[in-house]
Amino acid sequence: LPLSLSSKLLAETLEDLTKENFQKFVQDLVDRRSRVDEKNFLVVADLIVVVFSEKNVLKEAAEVLRGEFGRLWRRVSLCLSPSFFIPFSAKEFVQKYKMQLIKKVADPDPLFDLLLHKKVLSDHSYFEFKALPTDEKKMSKLLMGPYLEAKPACDIFYDFLKKEQPYLVFDLLQK
Repeated sequence: LPLSLSSKLLAETLEDLTKENFQKFVQDLVDRRSRVDEKNFLVVADLIVVVFSEKNVLKEAAEVLRGEFGRLWRRVSLCLSPSFFIPFSAKEFVQKYKMQLIKKVADPDPLFDLLLHKKVLSDHSYFEFKALPTDEKKMSKLLMGPYLEAKPACDIFYDFLKKEQPYLVFDLLQK
């Protein structure tokens, strides 16, 4: 079975823990409701999803991680809150990381669909974006043009990235 998004995120977080911190995490989970002694991070991630459900798994893991594992907790909490930690506004995020976003946003077509639906893009602009040959050219046109000048447009763009490409946002914020 392929891992769910929650399982993948949790497994990557657990993999980054030291052996000692992983054992602390496992012990905290045992205290909560689960027997996961002597399991590896993939098994633990899948088991946690089963025990707490897809809906609650990240919340439960974040509660355990929050107090002890600062940076790692931020990675898990990334997917929990619609306004997850960012030291500046969505518009400032877009401006600061414009060049990296042009190069790193993968498959922006669903973003353009959303921007059309939210009336950030006109039908004409939408079809111009879709006709461009590469993701990088599409993102360049979006980010270098006037489309994200307004705060609400930046908010839509940023919320989309947090939801659909959280690792990209997380990586940018760590730089």
